[in-house]
Amino acid sequence: MGEIDLSNAEAFAAAFADTTGPLVVDLTEVHYIDSAGMSVLFTHAGRAELIATSLLAPILEMSGLTSLTTVRTTEE
Repeated sequence: MGEIDLSNAEAFAAAFADTTGPLVVDLTEVHYIDSAGMSVLFTHAGRAELIATSLLAPILEMSGLTSLTTVRTTEE
């Protein structure tokens, strides 16, 4: 995917809407995420577990997302 930003956040959100139950979201190929993408993750944090690179994980932590969902790094 590379980037999750305003240009594709709606499609990203639609992928969540098309599923029910818990999700594992692999963000290891995401190199950039803006507030639109973060908003989608916050909206679905209650049912999503995130897998992120060691570069993305601190951003997820600083945003407070790690207090709402599990974030695993690729090093775990």
